[in-house]
Amino acid sequence: MQSDPVLALSDFSLRFAPGKNLVDGVGFEVRAGETLCIVGESGCGKSVTALALMGLLPIPPADIVSGTALFEGRDLFRLSEAELSDLRGNRISMIFQEPMTSLNPAFTVGDQLTETVRRHRRLPAAEASAVALDMLKKVRIPAPEKRMTDYPHQMSGGMRQRVMIAMALANAPKLLIADEPTTALDVTIQAQILQLIAQLQEETGTAVIMITHDLGVVAEVADHVAVMYAGHVVEAGPVEAIFDDPQHPYTIGLMGAMPSLGRRSGKLATIRGTVPPIERMPDACRFMPRCPFAQNKCAEAVPPLAPVGDGVHRAACWYAPLEKHFAEVA
Repeated sequence: MQSDPVLALSDFSLRFAPGKNLVDGVGFEVRAGETLCIVGESGCGKSVTALALMGLLPIPPADIVSGTALFEGRDLFRLSEAELSDLRGNRISMIFQEPMTSLNPAFTVGDQLTETVRRHRRLPAAEASAVALDMLKKVRIPAPEKRMTDYPHQMSGGMRQRVMIAMALANAPKLLIADEPTTALDVTIQAQILQLIAQLQEETGTAVIMITHDLGVVAEVADHVAVMYAGHVVEAGPVEAIFDDPQHPYTIGLMGAMPSLGRRSGKLATIRGTVPPIERMPDACRFMPRCPFAQNKCAEAVPPLAPVGDGVHRAACWYAPLEKHFAEVA
């Protein structure tokens, strides 16, 4: 029997100006101890959805048109700033894309970690400092006692990202949102960071939402996947179903564009065209102008995110399962 979701997002739509929604009708769930990967190219709405969940978008200009985000029985979109401030860094934490701009350059690493602990646990300074030092040890920072007195600029990118992980997990959150946590890190450090998050997740049972455009990362860490394109979730399901039997043309395009080890016989596949600006976004299927399988029906209405096969795997395409309609994907 499945446990209740730690976070259940439903029918989330957001815009920044009158006109079409930048994010439209997005929904997903994540449970304790599981990792949901949200994947898609830049500009598809992954990060802005995460920032909305954290209450970090200025309203206005941002406008949450619809949706609920149920976390521990409360709708995050209906909480006051004071209530969100009590949750952030405590019950919900976030690792941002760029640790150099996320850490305050004017304060030491130890000061920033200690402040995070004291803000939510109300511990004396000495006890909070001990907790901060223990977190640096858990994320395998060399010479942690010395690093407590270092400033962010004195650390490498991988080291700063470990500090961000320590800060995010210092208060044992129920939900961790990791927004491209390995961006700009070399592959060796990337593997270490992903392994570290997975290990700490296993120890604490934290639910993780991992935002990425890297399908290699998705294959390594995900339990479930939500594929986003132009503000819509176009495919969702268990990671095995998404990789073994992708059913949306966009997902198939992403898979085909993955470089592989070994010898290639031809050019790397690409998805033709580009994502149109929001003011020129189609009213029906947003992927239609770039889709090799587009038909007249695709221009008439937005396809629902409907079950494919067993019902756990869902795709927003009028012609899913594709192999029933198009011989070239059979």
